[in-house]
Amino acid sequence: MTITTPFRDLVVLEWGCRPAVRACGSLLAQVGAQVAAFGDAGADCFGAFKERVADTPQARADAFARANVILVSSDRADTPPLPPRRAEQIVCDITVDGDPAHGHWTEPFLQAVTGISDITGVPGGPPVICGGAVVEIQAGMLAASGILAAWRTRAATGAGQEIGLKLVDCGLNNQSTFLPLVFAGRTPQRSGNRHPMAVPWNSYRAADGWILLCSATDEHWVKLTKLMGRPELAEGPYAKLADRIALCDAVDREVEAWTSTLSVKDCIAALNGANLAAGPILDIAGLATDENLALRGTLSHGPRPRPLSFVRTDFSAAPAPGRPEPERRRARPLDGLLVLEIGQYTTAPVASKQLALLGAEVLKIEPPGGEASRAWPPHQDGQGYFFTINNANKRSLMLDLRADGDRAAFAALLARADVLVENLKPGSLARLGFDAQALAALNPRLVYCGISGFGGLSAYPGRPAFDTVVQAMSGLMDITRAGELPVKLGISVADVSGGLAGLFAILCALEQRRRTGRGCAIDLAMQDVSVFLTQTVWNGAAPQPHCVIGCADGHVVAGADALALGDLAEAAAGMSRAALVEALAARGVAAVPVRTLTEIRNDPAIVGAGAVQLYEGADGKTWPLFRSPFRFSAMPEVPLAAIGALGEANADLPAAPGGPVRGAAE
Repeated sequence: MTITTPFRDLVVLEWGCRPAVRACGSLLAQVGAQVAAFGDAGADCFGAFKERVADTPQARADAFARANVILVSSDRADTPPLPPRRAEQIVCDITVDGDPAHGHWTEPFLQAVTGISDITGVPGGPPVICGGAVVEIQAGMLAASGILAAWRTRAATGAGQEIGLKLVDCGLNNQSTFLPLVFAGRTPQRSGNRHPMAVPWNSYRAADGWILLCSATDEHWVKLTKLMGRPELAEGPYAKLADRIALCDAVDREVEAWTSTLSVKDCIAALNGANLAAGPILDIAGLATDENLALRGTLSHGPRPRPLSFVRTDFSAAPAPGRPEPERRRARPLDGLLVLEIGQYTTAPVASKQLALLGAEVLKIEPPGGEASRAWPPHQDGQGYFFTINNANKRSLMLDLRADGDRAAFAALLARADVLVENLKPGSLARLGFDAQALAALNPRLVYCGISGFGGLSAYPGRPAFDTVVQAMSGLMDITRAGELPVKLGISVADVSGGLAGLFAILCALEQRRRTGRGCAIDLAMQDVSVFLTQTVWNGAAPQPHCVIGCADGHVVAGADALALGDLAEAAAGMSRAALVEALAARGVAAVPVRTLTEIRNDPAIVGAGAVQLYEGADGKTWPLFRSPFRFSAMPEVPLAAIGALGEANADLPAAPGGPVRGAAE
């Protein structure tokens, strides 16, 4: 990370060795912490900027004595027992699910048991595993955020604490798109690169590679047919979206007949020139030549592995000198802070929801009519499950920022807010009079985080950026293949990871502000974050060995290639998943079943007692809400609550000088 923050007094020791621990240490090192790890860096992609310590009992004891933050994975057999924690130390323990019997699980197993692989792949094909350590790295990002939250509490109280984080919970937190379907009685299916409600939306062959096209409306289709030189296709059987959905195979053949005649570069130029969302499906090697990654300085080249930077932060947006924050005792790290969110769909809502679960008050600012996903089906009385899951523990404030009175009310809120996070199209707030300089003038202590597909500083200004396009342009689809076909992860991994990166960046900026009194502006690109997820397969590194095996009742992921399974590979088709897992274990091969989302929904250890709480509101509606992934030993958990009706917080907002703010009923 390229920001400069006063974290040199944060001394971190990587006691554990799983990828989530190393990724967490890498992030903390990049914000200025002193991070020590045992052994030689070797080809570890997370090894840069860390002090190397000999892996001997005495060296471990000395390093432990120096550290005020310790990262451990206590469920792994290769992790030595941790000495007793001193009162001021913070210990973050990242486990699979708390069961030492599962401590050996690798990334493919995590994707299998959390339902990620069940919804990744092509229709009729087997589940597909992404070659990157997606869940592990997301957990590393969350762990780094949890440590910064505990560090904030330590500054106020002088006391450290223990933080528990489960990889399975981190993986399940990606399921906000598909879990609602299961609660509505539907069974999610693998769909390749298609969208169930939009056609053409798929990957297509070009003359020299692959492109990803996202077309959602009839207007988009008309534009595309003109580019293809086939305007007649805009009429007749393909004219309406519903018709194209029914005839999706035929539509895709027509589109690929055109794309296959052009180079990837010419395809993308034509599509983006018509304002159609599209991007090349970049392979890992192609990341080095991507214009946007080069402009933003995301990647670096050198003889040693180096981490990448996924956040650009401008601390000059707020004038100096500032006044440090007074120390306050607080039950939770963000108690007393006000967060404003102008978010839509997933990315900014995920970031602000996690801030709410750390104690912040979050006001979600929605336009008249509500945020676009508020009414997405499935829903209860017009409020969608997806919207409610992503916006837990927030209050809804309806403002029309095109109206003078509501803009004045927004400015008044900004003057007393601590954080503003948004994922509008870059430049949208500036056109309303709220660019970074204006925000700093209104409130020099404000932490402003703008999240977009390709960043505010971008080689692709104005390019539409759906999650699928970002997956294509970050290398994620290259390392997620159904045979030879690059496919997207079924989860909205770019969106969710962008939100988690936003959380970490905001907590970094709040720590900077605590010490200096200065706010800042953060420019976060989902493409940068998604590239960050691919690091474990850079420079020719191989993914974790695994294979997916079909059984009579589903699929199993084994921790070896198919050749190592011998006769069981053929016999598996007549076996249950449980029987195959047992048979493989008898041969010394670890394996887990691929869990479907229906199975996850019906597991009381997950829904009810685990990652998902069934929250019943005063109106009698029951919503599935994700619990905070963190377990802090010295902080009470924030009780979950569903967001209310559109504008329910308007009654508590003082009238602005420019006119009254609309009430919820208007």
